[in-house]
Amino acid sequence: MIIRFNFPQEQRGATFVTGLIFLVVLTLFGVTAMKTASMEERMSGNLRDRNLALQAAEMTLRYAEQHIRDNDPTTNTPSPIDGVVDFDTICTAGLCYYGAGAVAPSPAWITYCTPACPINYVAGTVFRVDGVAFTAPALPAGLPAPTYIIEGIKKTPPGSGERYYYRITVRAQGARQGTVVQLQEIFRP
Repeated sequence: MIIRFNFPQEQRGATFVTGLIFLVVLTLFGVTAMKTASMEERMSGNLRDRNLALQAAEMTLRYAEQHIRDNDPTTNTPSPIDGVVDFDTICTAGLCYYGAGAVAPSPAWITYCTPACPINYVAGTVFRVDGVAFTAPALPAGLPAPTYIIEGIKKTPPGSGERYYYRITVRAQGARQGTVVQLQEIFRP
């Protein structure tokens, strides 16, 4: 008995071409997944850096409030800010006052600061508020010291004496130079 097998004489290669198409599609999926993962990692790193800068700026706002209330951080002696004494138009020592009815320049930071302005945050400065000591905490590693200026605002409401408010403007930088946060608040002690 003779057994015959029928083999096609020509192979068309459809399986090979289909396999190559699947490999190309899988490669594209892999490359896309890697790009997405690296972009998400950069985004989360940028968010972390911005949050560090924001936390440093918030900490510096509280520091500036303590400066107004109770201490001069340069000498670490009780010297609360009262009114607009020692304030001037060129922001000497970071204390700015432009006069009654004058519009504050924008940004005062660049236009009017003298070399001693703005004021730097100094970790370890001890403030005393109502007999309780407050120590300025250290910044996370790699962050430059935030800076701030205090602008005096004098108001005379009808029927009452003068009131003083202070606009605190803080500039903090993250670990990367391009990450900058500026915060501003009006403070009345």
